[in-house]
Amino acid sequence: MAQQRLGRIQWGHLTFGPGTPYAVTALEGLDDLPDIRAEDVERPGQHGDYTGPDYTGPRTIQLKLGLRAETPDELRALTLALRDATQPQRQPAALAFLDQDLLVWAKVRKRALSYDAEYLWRVGDAVLELYCADPYLYGLEERQASTNAYSPAAGRGYPLTYAGAGPAIRNLVLNPSFEESFTTETSGFGTNSTRSRVNTEQYVGQYSVQHAISVASAQGGTSWNIEPVPAGQLVQFGVWVKIPSTGIAALELWWRNQTTNLATLPVLAQAVPGTWARVSGSYTVAAGQTCDRVSAIATTSAAGAATWWADAAMVQVGPSLAPYFDGSTGGVWEGTPNASPSTRPGGTDRVYGSPGTSGRLTAVNRGASPAYPVLRVDGPVANPSIEQVTTGALLTLDATIQPGEYLLIDTRTRAVLLMGSTPRRDWVRGGSVWPVLLPGSNELAYRGAALPGAPGQTSLLTVTWRDTSL
Repeated sequence: MAQQRLGRIQWGHLTFGPGTPYAVTALEGLDDLPDIRAEDVERPGQHGDYTGPDYTGPRTIQLKLGLRAETPDELRALTLALRDATQPQRQPAALAFLDQDLLVWAKVRKRALSYDAEYLWRVGDAVLELYCADPYLYGLEERQASTNAYSPAAGRGYPLTYAGAGPAIRNLVLNPSFEESFTTETSGFGTNSTRSRVNTEQYVGQYSVQHAISVASAQGGTSWNIEPVPAGQLVQFGVWVKIPSTGIAALELWWRNQTTNLATLPVLAQAVPGTWARVSGSYTVAAGQTCDRVSAIATTSAAGAATWWADAAMVQVGPSLAPYFDGSTGGVWEGTPNASPSTRPGGTDRVYGSPGTSGRLTAVNRGASPAYPVLRVDGPVANPSIEQVTTGALLTLDATIQPGEYLLIDTRTRAVLLMGSTPRRDWVRGGSVWPVLLPGSNELAYRGAALPGAPGQTSLLTVTWRDTSL
């Protein structure tokens, strides 16, 4: 719920505001309208102008802080921590206003840490100026909706839910979210990494595990014990992570048999610097092997130390990974709470929701400005098209996406990336209009041709966006 009280502000690993040693004394530029870049031209021989659309320039935010400590040495430590967190940046990072449900992407452009010998005992002042090349104000929550492509042979799809907990699923991780401890069923990784169980950065419950890697080009992470999975089984593994905007060069998921590594998957591209994101992957246990442990491991860059967090680990056997749950959040513990697998029992009373039309989804932008969504198209599909039904915008791709392949489309930068990395901008059909999400409800239609031999239409469109305002 929106509130006038500013509350807490998150920048990297530092939090400012109530309950922290960094009091926020003033804030300018957050709710201000950035300077207008007008496209007006003079009317020759007449009074006035011909007026065109108005666009805004970048946003500048000035943040004034009061540093409060118990001793001069503690005040110096707070000053150094703030200095270290406000170094020049290559890319913008998230500045999150946690209690106002707002996020901007910013760079530090000015920093003033005054020194007044007369008063510098336990109290100090700081002024930060943050430059936002992207002036938009975003919601903290990243929203998502998906639909299969329309297929006449498949008919209409009706959303099926289950009364109670839903279809039967098991989370095989013994200690998934560190609510009781993080030493019994988990272990640390990396000689230069210090693990801490903290309640200041968490995705679910009260706690997460913090990894402070103290040197450059070093590894640090956590391993979770799981119920052993025999050979031939497909093991899905997902975990929520939060990484800093700089300092992490690699992030990997490991499938293990205690100390023996069975498989490694790089997942840094799935993480979102400055906010929580779920990274995931799968591995089929090889003949003669058993998987009884999974790990999330980060490697620092050559620039130096870094701190990152992990929470809510989930391991599931089968073709897909369900949303996270444990015995305390939507499931039941099969044994000792926070030290055993969890089960989400299957529902018995089926409840059919409102009829839906296959190939359509509704995306609600609760902001006051158009939002630029990220579109993910999973194959198999030929010549997919996404129509913004509300405005008539139509984006069509002259391409064939095979089973197991996907295409990422960023409507703001207009990047089109096969498997998230290979540019395929030339696949966009001439005359296409890129869809945006207007304030309020937006209906999108997804169409495409099934590949030869494909049963029905299984291609999936996933739309991701944030509420957007200026």
